[in-house]
Amino acid sequence: MITRKLVKAVLFVSTLAGAQAAHAALVSCPTSFTTNPTAKVENSGGTLTAASACQYVTPADNNNVASVANINTAGFFGTNTWQLNGSNLQVGPGGPSGTWTIAGANFAAFDYMIVFKDGRGTNLTGFLFNELFSNGVWSTPFTDPPFDLPGQSTSHDVSHYTIVQRTGRIVPPGGGEVPEPGILALMGLGMAGFAVARRRPSSK
Repeated sequence: MITRKLVKAVLFVSTLAGAQAAHAALVSCPTSFTTNPTAKVENSGGTLTAASACQYVTPADNNNVASVANINTAGFFGTNTWQLNGSNLQVGPGGPSGTWTIAGANFAAFDYMIVFKDGRGTNLTGFLFNELFSNGVWSTPFTDPPFDLPGQSTSHDVSHYTIVQRTGRIVPPGGGEVPEPGILALMGLGMAGFAVARRRPSSK
């Protein structure tokens, strides 16, 4: 039988994860954001998607700039170990469209992500690169939908973007979802509880 302390710990982590989710959560972008002909991050010719997945932070936060610290706080694609790629920190000016380049791209060693920032009615939006291209073009992902933009706007210009990198792979070659950090914590506690239960001598 699992001890009361372990049960309390599991409940605490569950509550904490729920509180964090209520404060800020990651949502998958519409599939149109990563599929042509409507992909938002593309090759230099604007004909093929350069991203395999997209997430954005909700609720809207006008002040959430695309710094490495904020990107890791959001936990894009299940990790908080993103690091700056070269000089690609808060690159601007933005606008409705522009170009992107991964400095010193090495897809064998790193995963790369581009994170866009804008203002009212939006929040950080990140695209995980698909390893096919190291430079290309982008168009603003800040559209209504999925964002509820104020006024009569159907899209907002990008303020700036940041390109970050992470050692190792995030999305397996065959695809699949990456567990959220809170879920990973609960799984770890569950396994610990199972180990404790097995080690306790049975009473006769």
